[in-house]
Amino acid sequence: MPTKQQLDKAAWQWAETTEPSDITNEHISTAYKLNLKPCKLGACKRNCKGNPFCLNCIGERKWFGEINDDSWHDIEDPNNERRQGQDFVGLKNLGNTCYVNTFLQLWFHSPPIRRALYKFRETNMGDKVDDDWKPSSIGGHLQAIFSLLELSERAFISPQDFIDHLGLDAALQQDAQEFSKLFLSLLEECLSQQDDPSVRNIIQEQLCGDYAYVTTCSGCQNSSQTHSKFYELDLHIQGHKTLEDSITDFLHEEKLEGDNQYMCSTCCSKQNAKRAIQLKRLPPILNLQLLRFVFDKKTGHKKKLNGFIQFPETLDMSKFMTSNGNHTHNDNSPQSGSIYRLKAVLIHRGPSAYSGHYIAHILDESSGVWYKFNDEETTKMKGSNLHLGTEEDLQETSAKQKGKVPKGYHSSRNAYMLVYTRQMPMEEKDKVIDLKMPDKSYLPHYMLDYVKKDNENFEMWVAELLMMREQNIESGKEKQEEIRQTFSRLVVGTEDQEIHNYEWISLPWLSHWLEDPGKAKPVNNEMALCQHGKLHPDRAGKMKCVQYDAVNSLYEKYQGGPRLPGDKATCLICVRSRCKVLRTKRKMIEDEKLFSTMKKMEDPIAEPSFWVGKSSFRSWKRLVLEQLEDYHGDRDSLEQGTDNGVDHPSSGTTEISADKSMEVPDDTCTKDDCERDRKLSEVDDGDSKSVDKTDMSAADESMESSLQFNEDLLCELHGQLDPDPSRRKLIPEKLWIRLREYFPDCPEFSSSHPVCQKCCDKNKEETENQNTNKRLAQVQKADLADIFNNKKRPVKLVTGEEIFVVSSQFVEEWRRFVKDPVKNDPVLEVKNIRLLCEHRKYMHPPPQNGADLTDNSEVVYLWPQEFEKVMEHFVVDYEVSVVAYEEEDNSVHVITLPEICQECLQQRENMIEMAKYVYRDATIFVRKAVKDKQGDVSLDSSKQDYPDPDFCANDRRKSESEEPPEKMQKLDGNSLRKSQRHRKVRGEKELKISSDQTLRDLKLQLMKLFSVPPFDQNLTIAGVALADDKATLGSLRVAPGDVIMLQADEPVEDPGVLQDLMNVSGVPEAGFKGTGLLGK
Repeated sequence: MPTKQQLDKAAWQWAETTEPSDITNEHISTAYKLNLKPCKLGACKRNCKGNPFCLNCIGERKWFGEINDDSWHDIEDPNNERRQGQDFVGLKNLGNTCYVNTFLQLWFHSPPIRRALYKFRETNMGDKVDDDWKPSSIGGHLQAIFSLLELSERAFISPQDFIDHLGLDAALQQDAQEFSKLFLSLLEECLSQQDDPSVRNIIQEQLCGDYAYVTTCSGCQNSSQTHSKFYELDLHIQGHKTLEDSITDFLHEEKLEGDNQYMCSTCCSKQNAKRAIQLKRLPPILNLQLLRFVFDKKTGHKKKLNGFIQFPETLDMSKFMTSNGNHTHNDNSPQSGSIYRLKAVLIHRGPSAYSGHYIAHILDESSGVWYKFNDEETTKMKGSNLHLGTEEDLQETSAKQKGKVPKGYHSSRNAYMLVYTRQMPMEEKDKVIDLKMPDKSYLPHYMLDYVKKDNENFEMWVAELLMMREQNIESGKEKQEEIRQTFSRLVVGTEDQEIHNYEWISLPWLSHWLEDPGKAKPVNNEMALCQHGKLHPDRAGKMKCVQYDAVNSLYEKYQGGPRLPGDKATCLICVRSRCKVLRTKRKMIEDEKLFSTMKKMEDPIAEPSFWVGKSSFRSWKRLVLEQLEDYHGDRDSLEQGTDNGVDHPSSGTTEISADKSMEVPDDTCTKDDCERDRKLSEVDDGDSKSVDKTDMSAADESMESSLQFNEDLLCELHGQLDPDPSRRKLIPEKLWIRLREYFPDCPEFSSSHPVCQKCCDKNKEETENQNTNKRLAQVQKADLADIFNNKKRPVKLVTGEEIFVVSSQFVEEWRRFVKDPVKNDPVLEVKNIRLLCEHRKYMHPPPQNGADLTDNSEVVYLWPQEFEKVMEHFVVDYEVSVVAYEEEDNSVHVITLPEICQECLQQRENMIEMAKYVYRDATIFVRKAVKDKQGDVSLDSSKQDYPDPDFCANDRRKSESEEPPEKMQKLDGNSLRKSQRHRKVRGEKELKISSDQTLRDLKLQLMKLFSVPPFDQNLTIAGVALADDKATLGSLRVAPGDVIMLQADEPVEDPGVLQDLMNVSGVPEAGFKGTGLLGK
């Protein structure tokens, strides 16, 4: 069973005994493997990559097997969006409209409100309505929503028209409680125009209650009342655990004292008083808003209160009601008309006010079953009780946080609105029409037509999709049959038929076509062509032979080319070139043995010899192959990994099917041949395994790819034999003769050939200059040893003694020359003009009052005797010196020659100071300070329980002390120079900042590092607080390398709030401004 490698070898085995000029058509056919027999379709388990007539396993199997109908389309069953039986209909979330959907479901499931909306009538409506009619008022849109929720055939409907009419931004999540207030006000105004009183007064009758602000004078005990209506009670939940506690807090008595005294009309003066809210009348539907979203003055944003609140299934409001200033009863028995049953719970899932999701739990009064409404999904709860557990589990709260919930109560940390309905005695329920479910007969004819049309559109949509599915399936099956027939006709002959009338085509293109015929690009055979416009023999493995008649249909449909018909596409020139390469390689193997023997010789060569460049001798095999016609370019092309824009299948040993007859010699697998083939491949792989690494240099490597053989021993300027002996070596004459056979035009130099005299003279001159520089460096170093070694430098100014100054740039350049006088030019001049301003005055003032000379990176101080030596060796453009003198009052002053230019010095210092606070991507360090249990502030580094990886290496802690004394540089006077490098403290963080960032930007970066929100960060530098969030770091004088102390206030309740705060825009919240709720 020959492998692809064996077939490739057999295809060119004839080249060993055949000269390129003797190649026949039979040799060409063998090289292109056209002598192999075709494979029957389906006979091979894997594709025979070495056989151009094998079309098995290239992607055709899926077309000849059974294909699932769903594979021909990506259309889901439209009936999945059909309402099942009498299930409730959901509402589509248009982006962030879940808060609207919860209220729409709540109001729909209130029978009195739904009945009133069914009776609503649009103004100026005639008997006939256009097919494209849409509601024009908010009442009409709400009626349309309710009608569709009851009568639609859809599983969920879209509130798009309703949202558009209100002008709401569907992508923006708004305050649900604010929406409820504004919408009910807008709806009440719309309904007030109706003639039917049951419609006009529905909001007042069902949702409106009365309470009074009662103020009682402490002096005369006279009370005054201010009555007001309410549609919902806003209850604070912070600090309260139960709903009753929140209601009690809402009604609590407030004392009016001091500056807030009450002006009593009876006493005719300001008096201390008490004020409280008294509930006078409660509506049938009692809406209780739990104020979960409150404004935080510190952050300037809303935040969510995530505390638990317990609320009952049945709420007795009689204990909160008053009549004539007294409670309606004092016992514990419930009063008729004040007992309320839980109707709905609106939930906000999410840690903050700026993210999350709204859902509603609503009791269906007709069945007594609770439902969960989550946008498009409506879920019936098991049993007849409300289950909030699944919503609260998302917060992963513990039982300790939730507390024990009494029987008949529920507990939630996400509920933001509770709806209770008044409970009536059983004998009265049947008499009250408002408690009965409304009938669709109340709907006007145009609304019934509107719903009917929507249902018809839905049925048409379902029918269209189902028809489209069937058409796609039918089209797909026709496509499958077409591919089957086309591919079957592509196969060239069989074992019993003669091969004729075939054509070459790209195998990657065939595979791509079989993968997805609809995405197939034009046929591209360009990559398989040689420079002569025919099929390259080395690239024939990426091509397949197919029937000429069948491939015509592919070219007609997909275009492309070029066409490569049968044996006319083979290239005689390329076959001859390849034959020449193979024969040359075999000759090179024999020569390599001789050259390898020579490389191991250590004795001097006695016989006549010739110079050869080391780089050329190392790479002679590669240079030989590059000389062969087209070889180098062809090899590069073969290394490319893609054709026709399609990745090639991974190569490997692909076996030919067992039933194929292969014309492969029996001796193809002998050990000798395998060893010979290995050496042939090594010839093509270069000389990396046989290179003498000691002869390799960087210069040789750079020359190898550009020079011809033996050009590397020529001098660059004159083209003669280079004097440098390290670039060449001698080889015997018999080896040179072998090399000349490969490179007849290469430069030739016998062992006695003279080197380039011009280069020798130049080298001699350079050597003399180098020796001169070395002697000069030695003299200067001896005379100025202390300056070179930076020892015994002037530290104190002695009165009356003159200290000279030179630029530090001169000293550094001179030190580099002394250290390496061969590579560096000597320094001839001391350019002190660098130390002067444009007025030729000095710019680097020394310290006054006898202080030590401090380090200055731009100047070096010299003793007088040192400066004399400097004057001997160098030209000094300007003398600069420093002198100390004593005044009559014994004070010491310092003057400079030339004098200090105060004007330029001040400008320079100002520019340096300004430049200090202009930077980009600079590093600062932030250390977090924490409060312990006693309230003391300490660095976070005191926590030793958690090792900082920045201070651990090989399981040992880094020392936080200063450098050991022996590592510190000692100065005169036994003073120590301490390291200026910043020493990191445990828990400290590095941060990249820019001067144009604001302090708020920095705080947001710190929030990511320390999980501390911006409003809890107190930042200081050297005890100075950083306070203005809008100011830039440059204006706050934050410099690179500064250490900022971070002290954090109490952490936020939920870490999820951090991400929301980062996403909040700095633009003030507009709420519903610009929408139909407030007027556009």
